[in-house]
Amino acid sequence: MKTKYFAAIDVGSYELSCKIFQFSPKFGMKEIDCVTYRLDLGSESFANGKISKEKVDELCNVLNSFKTVMNTYKVEEYKAYGTSAIREMENKMILLDHIHQRTGIKVEEISNSEQRFLNYKAIASKGEEFNRIIEKGTAILDIGGGSIQLSLFEKNTLIATQNMELGVLRLEERIRYLASNNAKYESLLEETISTQLSVFKKLYLKDREIENIIVVDDYVSFLMQKFDREGQETAHLSYERFYKYVNQAKAFGTYDMARKFGVSEENAARIFISSIIIKRCMKVMGAKQVWSPGVVLCDGIGFEYGQKNGLIKEEHDFEQDILACA
Repeated sequence: MKTKYFAAIDVGSYELSCKIFQFSPKFGMKEIDCVTYRLDLGSESFANGKISKEKVDELCNVLNSFKTVMNTYKVEEYKAYGTSAIREMENKMILLDHIHQRTGIKVEEISNSEQRFLNYKAIASKGEEFNRIIEKGTAILDIGGGSIQLSLFEKNTLIATQNMELGVLRLEERIRYLASNNAKYESLLEETISTQLSVFKKLYLKDREIENIIVVDDYVSFLMQKFDREGQETAHLSYERFYKYVNQAKAFGTYDMARKFGVSEENAARIFISSIIIKRCMKVMGAKQVWSPGVVLCDGIGFEYGQKNGLIKEEHDFEQDILACA
């Protein structure tokens, strides 16, 4: 097998990502480059069902820069997917055709079930660690801009999955106009999240024991992986330790948190929202530990490409799990 180069592009609600993967007999699947660009498409899409001309121009410029990176690596094939912000646009077909005409990149709308399928594959790419964790009761919490996907595993099998409109951007917009001060903001945030989680608990949890939560998001996961690399903490945290982090984040405030972690104040506020979602899920489910595998949608896109082309093997058949839960 010759070495092949593949690009995975994610047009997300608040970030555009492009990962370049190398597939070779020696290394299997290997990430060799990653380019990201913060672009908030979700706020306009969720509120108005469309995005402004300025955002469209910026989106096309970024995709053209991704194309330059792809050409540098002599990428042979690529896949580009648009998630919830694209799904909720009223004129999405016109927009996607316009993007194709201006950039030469064909962005495909991806359904919620297809998106979670690829995110499961991304997590499964972690191999033995993932398989070990889902031997016990485990929930995968996938936090996006428009919604969260909560999926339950028991004895290595997906037994239930539910999508809820509790995404970071959607919550940010919803709560912002209701809260007059920070204390009220947090209580409204927790109340909104808990209301939907309590319904999920009645429908699916019953007497099941959930020991672990696996988190996929663009904010808290980033920090947990950062701590892990620097040897300060670990990407595995107990509920008590995670709860302590949430309280520290609240004490910092967005300005100090942004300075400490090297992010914008806007993103610091979203780190807080994401951490509250995780905390409430752990509380409702009685989970003892949270794990951040540090993967994103692009990893799942690359993993699926490698599997379909016989370049890597997959041990877990998520397609059968999802069909069983449909």
